[in-house]
Amino acid sequence: YQRGEKSGKWKGGITSTNQKIRHSIEYKLWIYSVFARDGYTCQKYGTIGGNLIAHHILNFHAYPELRFAIDNGITLSLKAHKEFHKIYGNRNNTREQLLEFLKN
Repeated sequence: YQRGEKSGKWKGGITSTNQKIRHSIEYKLWIYSVFARDGYTCQKYGTIGGNLIAHHILNFHAYPELRFAIDNGITLSLKAHKEFHKIYGNRNNTREQLLEFLKN
């Protein structure tokens, strides 16, 4: 198992901005805040606990100003999260798409 400079994926110690943000304490606090607000319950299926995802309602990439806004997040199970992105894709997602997804 090779790590650091010995790894074939080594890029000179450069960490992407995306990776820095997603590993930051602010991002982890956002995730826990979304989970706590939703009672650690999938908002699509009502399952409590398990493999939960804090899903950005408006995309992480397209709306940097909303990355840590708790009202821009919703708790979904891993299954629901995969289903959502299979139907609506990974870019330019809207609140209306989410509402439609939760309703059906």
